[in-house]
Amino acid sequence: MLWQTLRGPRGRNLVVFAIVLIAGLAFMVRLVDLQMISAPQMNEDSREKRAVPITLPSVRGDIVDRNGDVLATTDERYDVQLSPKNVDAKGTRKFTRPDLERGAGTVDVTADEAFAEIGAITGQSGAEIKKIVDDALAENEKSDFAYVKRGVDLSQLQALKELYIPWLTFDSQHKRVYPNGAVGGNIVGFAGQDEVAQAGVELSQDECLAGVDGAETYERGADGVQLPGSVVQTKAAENGGTVELTLDRDLQWAAQQIINEQTQNVGAEYGYLVIQDVKTGELVAVAEDDSVDPNDVNASDSSRHNARAFVQSYEPGSTFKVITAAALIDQGKATPQSTVSAPGSWQPQDGVSFSDWFPHGTQDWTLTGTLVYSSNVGISMLGSRLSPEVRYDYLQKFGVGQPTNAGLPLEDTGLLADVADWDAQTSYVTMFGQGLSSTIVQTAGVFQAIANDGVRIPPSIVKSCTSASGKVTEPDHGDPVKVLSPEAAITTQDMLETTGTDGLVKDLVTIPGYRIGGKTGTAEQSDGQGGYRTDFVHSFAGVFPMDDPQYVIVATIGFPHGGDGTTAAVTAFHDAAESTIRKFRIPPSEGTYEKLPIGDETGTAG
Repeated sequence: MLWQTLRGPRGRNLVVFAIVLIAGLAFMVRLVDLQMISAPQMNEDSREKRAVPITLPSVRGDIVDRNGDVLATTDERYDVQLSPKNVDAKGTRKFTRPDLERGAGTVDVTADEAFAEIGAITGQSGAEIKKIVDDALAENEKSDFAYVKRGVDLSQLQALKELYIPWLTFDSQHKRVYPNGAVGGNIVGFAGQDEVAQAGVELSQDECLAGVDGAETYERGADGVQLPGSVVQTKAAENGGTVELTLDRDLQWAAQQIINEQTQNVGAEYGYLVIQDVKTGELVAVAEDDSVDPNDVNASDSSRHNARAFVQSYEPGSTFKVITAAALIDQGKATPQSTVSAPGSWQPQDGVSFSDWFPHGTQDWTLTGTLVYSSNVGISMLGSRLSPEVRYDYLQKFGVGQPTNAGLPLEDTGLLADVADWDAQTSYVTMFGQGLSSTIVQTAGVFQAIANDGVRIPPSIVKSCTSASGKVTEPDHGDPVKVLSPEAAITTQDMLETTGTDGLVKDLVTIPGYRIGGKTGTAEQSDGQGGYRTDFVHSFAGVFPMDDPQYVIVATIGFPHGGDGTTAAVTAFHDAAESTIRKFRIPPSEGTYEKLPIGDETGTAG
């Protein structure tokens, strides 16, 4: 019955209607799916196929000195380029952009008009830019790339972007530059290709200096041309922070000139000069001969690429006699007037012998006198009143063999063998600065502690990091260490003043109006084969002004081959002290210097 009904005209109409209804329902379901359910994902998939990702490069932060003077910065430059195949060089093709004059609506712009607009910003003529396009198309009619201008600045870039030219694109070209060249180059370090940090503060503070790149996308049509108004920033770039150093740029420059001159005067293998603030431990200058220029790293020997003042340790010699003297005072085992009868050489026990640096008969010197005349024998005879364990403890508290954390990527600890490993010879020679080693920065720390009334403040070269958002972070360089009682430190200062003022080098040290203390040092150095070299490292460590100690300066001249190393080191100290006085306007000394008794006057001191 149903079959007969369907075979009739009415039945056929019902079938057709049913088919149409089912098809309509199917289309409706699909339409709902496309427009409501699947639309977001489809739009995203479509956008991803059309969207072109672009990296927004961050800017590496600056390195500045204590006054904000820039030592390292990033020169932001940009390359301007275009797609020749998407430009009609005859000017018949147009593109539409916002009307820049009226600020509303759109306007058609021809290629020739765009060429002229670009050239007005880049300093080229429209004809020059047209030729760039013509030449590229003549070589390859499908050319998609040609440079318009390389190395435009940020203001030019912004102006070009505001033209809304769809076939114009840009690439960043950041370059790390060092405005002061080699000034502080040993400390600042350098960054290589793609601003990858290689040495110095650039490397140690990379986490602060490096930014985080951002990202944006734009959509392009089937012809590959950017669609106007399609740029979307997906991630903002975060620029790097600013690292402030404790260095003073001008004083650093002066210190480098001074140590270069003295190193060259005596034909030395190297020269170092450190200026440290007594009260804060801050290093205001760390100079080395022939410092690397970060703008031209390859022009310097690779041995100059790292801060040698922090990584090259040496046996300091007689400058460390002050440690033994200070420990004796602090332990109540001697006073500045305590006397000793010191022969020219001494053999305190079998297998142990050493002598003074100049021949002499038995001399009755005070503890102060052993410093004035720099007697290995005299300081050792008095120093033997202290056990090796006590002396070892003082060496550690003074920072010998202890790591510094001033802010550089490499900082040598120097060498101080455990007291349990000392042989008899080592037990004696460590009293006058042999059998151990330190960097010049650690040597400065010894005198800083004495000048700061017995409190050693760890040295610092990095003052702070200020992020792009303005957050300031100060690094932890370590805790202050109480080395001596204030009374013992002040007494040791008095001995240093007598040593600096009445020693053989007094004429080289003197600065009229300023009371100065200090100690020379001349030390043998290992030859790397179990023996010692026949030449020496010469140093002078000084403090000024002694009525209120403000700065420590240590100068070291390594292995001179054409002059007197001690004279060169003391002269470097003197000239650096004068520069420091001028820079920080240190007032003349007050009070009166009183010479401590030194014992027998030999007429020779060092």
